[in-house]
Amino acid sequence: MAIKKAVFIIPYFGKFNNYFQLFLNSCACNVEFDWIIFTDDETKYYYPDNVRVIYCSFDDIQKKFREKFDFEISLDRPYKLCDYKPTYGYIFYDIIKEYKFWGHCDTDLIWGNINDFICNEDYEKYDKIGIMGHCTLYKNTYENNTSFLKNLEGKNRAKEVFQTTWNNSFDEEFNQSINNIFEELDKKIDYNEYEANIYTKSSDFKITKLDLKSKKYVVERKSNSFFIWDNGNLYRYIYINGKIFKEKYMYIHMQSREMKVKNNMSYNIFKIIPNAFENIEVEGNIEDNFNIIKKKNFNLHYFRLRSYNLYDKIRKFFIKYIRRNI
Repeated sequence: MAIKKAVFIIPYFGKFNNYFQLFLNSCACNVEFDWIIFTDDETKYYYPDNVRVIYCSFDDIQKKFREKFDFEISLDRPYKLCDYKPTYGYIFYDIIKEYKFWGHCDTDLIWGNINDFICNEDYEKYDKIGIMGHCTLYKNTYENNTSFLKNLEGKNRAKEVFQTTWNNSFDEEFNQSINNIFEELDKKIDYNEYEANIYTKSSDFKITKLDLKSKKYVVERKSNSFFIWDNGNLYRYIYINGKIFKEKYMYIHMQSREMKVKNNMSYNIFKIIPNAFENIEVEGNIEDNFNIIKKKNFNLHYFRLRSYNLYDKIRKFFIKYIRRNI
């Protein structure tokens, strides 16, 4: 039996996305890690042995969180849970106390081989591995698990965040987030990003990363590339200056992008392109067949995103206008 390195905690309410089974299949390939999912979606999925599902209501989770704080908190909708991700080690300690590390992650991603990127020495060296809400690990100690309650610049930042209705990105980045608190406490953080984080504002797949110096996201240029998930490993094949390169990633994060599933979900190898999971149309060496492999589908992702943003701005404008004139 594999020795477990960490457990990921995922409270998720509402219906899982249409490729959730692919997410579960990629979890199954990382046997040294566990996942615990709290959800009200009772759709029949194949849950691998290292993924435990606990069926409950959002009301149940609200109650559990509110019992843990001595002040009123705002948790009226599931999306607000993003701000509470750094609290999971404290909230759910009773079921994760046997693990040396715990973490949080999203479900709009497909895992590669985690062990290829986080080595045993990292678990000894760091208090926190990762800086993004879609995947971060914490050393499972009382001090770390309650660090979110520590003051930041003389203020109780967690209390401020937990009493607002909007999302503050407290789980990631450096806008008075848990990362700032860990830095102020002089905790050891692994800042490396091993994922293919897909840029939201493009119909193409462009990887975006957070530049630590400027604290701004850097988006790569459009590339001639595609991803392959192959028996638990995630690769990108990319054409650069006349050569084909093979890059390996810990996971690909679709960032809530709508994806079509055009492959058999039981297959051990498939292609990930905008905006679909598809079977590979060739056999044999990928590099030799690079030019004949379809690398994208026509999609209206960018148009839909801009249209929704415009609609949302107009809606908010009229709400403010009506309120001012009542």
